Amino acid sequence: MTDSIKVRFDDAEVLARLRELRDRLSDSRMATVFREIGEDLVESTKHRFSTSAGPDGARWPALAESTVLDMVARLRGAVGKNGRLTRKGAVAVANRRPLVETGMLRDTIRYRLFAGGVEVGTNRFAGEWEGGAAVHQFGSRDGRIPARPFLGLSADDRTTVLQIADRYLRR
Repeated sequence: MTDSIKVRFDDAEVLARLRELRDRLSDSRMATVFREIGEDLVESTKHRFSTSAGPDGARWPALAESTVLDMVARLRGAVGKNGRLTRKGAVAVANRRPLVETGMLRDTIRYRLFAGGVEVGTNRFAGEWEGGAAVHQFGSRDGRIPARPFLGLSADDRTTVLQIADRYLRR
């Protein structure tokens, strides 16, 4: 992907299975395999935004207090005359999760086939360290924004890739 960030997945069993497939299948059939893998991995990656957890299953760090206060300040009717959160404000704060306010990052997750493989990622300001995908994946250089990894393969993703490969090997 152009202007992308990459997270490499090296798993001996998965790579061996894909090499076995490559030895048996034509390039066009391998493209079909990689397309299916890409589609599944895109959905899995997008799902992380609803669970607020990385590929390793670890929960993403909660939003900073300053981020929550900024959101409350922008939300009309979130604070009552007494200076306390209204019901609307409390619901908004309780429902606020990292990386999902607009859905823009999640909605740019795509896969791309290339000769001999598939890439899953985003072009959403991928190389930018201030507000782009890289800062969310790895954290900001100054440490203010913690890493909230969304790219990568989970244990379930690994199983899915192996199942796809096995299905094509049985054909």
